[in-house]
Amino acid sequence: MVLWLGLFLPLVGVVALAIFLIWAVVVTLYFASPHVLSHVIHRLTIFRGGFTLKYVSVGDFTFSYVERGKSEKAENVILMVHGFTGDKGIWCLTGKAIPKTFHLVAVDLPGHGYTTRKHHDDHSIPAQVAKLHQFVLAVGLDKKKFHLVGLSMGGFVAGVFASQYSSLLSSLVLMCPAGINAPKMSDFINNIANGGKNYLLPDNPQDFQYMIKKVSHRKIFIPFFIAKIMSAARSQSNSFYEKVLTEIVRPDQRYLLQDVLENIDVPTLTLWGSNDLILDVSAVDIIREKVKNCQVEIMSSCGHAITLERPWKSAKLILKFINSLPKTER
Repeated sequence: MVLWLGLFLPLVGVVALAIFLIWAVVVTLYFASPHVLSHVIHRLTIFRGGFTLKYVSVGDFTFSYVERGKSEKAENVILMVHGFTGDKGIWCLTGKAIPKTFHLVAVDLPGHGYTTRKHHDDHSIPAQVAKLHQFVLAVGLDKKKFHLVGLSMGGFVAGVFASQYSSLLSSLVLMCPAGINAPKMSDFINNIANGGKNYLLPDNPQDFQYMIKKVSHRKIFIPFFIAKIMSAARSQSNSFYEKVLTEIVRPDQRYLLQDVLENIDVPTLTLWGSNDLILDVSAVDIIREKVKNCQVEIMSSCGHAITLERPWKSAKLILKFINSLPKTER
């Protein structure tokens, strides 16, 4: 017993020292370099989601993406596109609810996440669609049909992509997409129209917590130290995000998805939170009317951040939709 303790106690000391050193590094990063800590959290999120972080270059432009599984071994391939100011990491929770028999890919849009940012590039929706097509070709997703899923601005991009490249797709999933002139004005658009601050671009912890309150219907507690890390990381990009927003809401751009809905000829599922304060759920009526083969699911007690609030439910609805398609269309 004494011998066992003699061996065990030094080990306890080593473990305690290791924990202390890790904690010291975390505390140092929290106060000195919160953006570095946000990168660490991002990597851990990807790892826990079962994804592998990858990069692919087209000329001098590099796309960052995550992948799970292989296309040649999977019956279904899903490409997922995040929204405004987001990144590929938002799909990690949803991905965990999708069987591993699926090949999953999530990409960072231009200037978002770790994909190349060129401040003076064109970031209009047509330009983002062109970049997404480049990515599809670069990673070989064009070799077999895939399901395209887009959230918010990503839904805007995905919808326009589907109107141009339907031959590449098995189906389309639009999750509260931008680009539709909803009959009812949302809280966010009403706030902007009346000169209010854009709460999607927080630059301090309090604003970040307020943003989470607005994009989600359910109360999601974000500790102050997490809000500080995330707001510090995001604030460095706010000028870029403002530029992107200015480009996609130009009068000739803002309702571009609505203009091309009738050109979408692949089976389509539209998901929308009943309590979305960013983009009003009334837009589903326009999509339902204009898209030929469209199913609509309104998710009760859910806001705009569907992948944050209802990752499992949204995954279940996507799987139900895909499994309902004839095998010849998958």
